[in-house]
Amino acid sequence: MHRTNFYKSKGERRIADFLKSKDIRFDYEYPLAIRDRGQTRIWYPDFRLPTYGMILEYFGVNGDAAYKERMAHKIRTYQAEGIEGIYLSESSFSRDWQRHILERIELSAAGRLRQIRSVNQSMYAAQREP
Repeated sequence: MHRTNFYKSKGERRIADFLKSKDIRFDYEYPLAIRDRGQTRIWYPDFRLPTYGMILEYFGVNGDAAYKERMAHKIRTYQAEGIEGIYLSESSFSRDWQRHILERIELSAAGRLRQIRSVNQSMYAAQREP
């Protein structure tokens, strides 16, 4: 469930409002166990999209080299853990960020559908073998 008035930034509020407007279910800062630097840690991605098995992170600080490195580390760690993500920054709002979110969700869903079809075809072929 999403809380109605608790977002840490205007950017997060914009994203939450968009997700709500499209009836995309999300959890705000839902705890997620992550393997990071040999340790299991609890991270709180900005948005979890449980229907799509994805997270969405908003990186709202610009011009800070240390923050940029932490952002890159988070993305690499999510990828290494096999967690699909959508990553937005303040500059994302100057582009068609809503379309970007929807396209990433669609690509993820299409990839999962291909995997299911492949497994299904393999099972069907195995059943047909004498």
